Amino acid sequence: MILDTLDRLESYGYISPLMDKVLDFFRKTDLSTLEPGRIVLQGDDLFVNVNRQGAQTRQEVPIEAHKEYIDIQVPISSDEEMGFISAPFMPAPSVPYSAEKDVAFFPGLCDTYLNVRKGMFTVFFPGEGHAPAITKDGILKLIVKIRKPC
Repeated sequence: MILDTLDRLESYGYISPLMDKVLDFFRKTDLSTLEPGRIVLQGDDLFVNVNRQGAQTRQEVPIEAHKEYIDIQVPISSDEEMGFISAPFMPAPSVPYSAEKDVAFFPGLCDTYLNVRKGMFTVFFPGEGHAPAITKDGILKLIVKIRKPC
């Protein structure tokens, strides 16, 4: 997991060979104008989901983890709280892994919760448990989905 500010995103080019396209997207895009939906940058290997999520508490957000994609998550409209739990400490799934959606869900709470401010981002690698979009008022955010390198 990585937590940092967007102005330092270029420091993480090593994450994937596709990071040049991710960085280009952030350089050319006014995040404040984004509407919910999917933006395809390179087929199923690299895309952006812009999501609007209502208010949620820690107890309402299940832990999720992916196998095929790296998530770069960026709050747009407001700060959000995100939970994190390392793979060795995750419980058994409550909803089994779906290859089609590249996600499994897990019960319980994360070990750690972080305040992710506007202008920041998180990176969750495959297998890392996270509980995103915990807010009192809801949030507009984007999630860059990068297929993990082979």
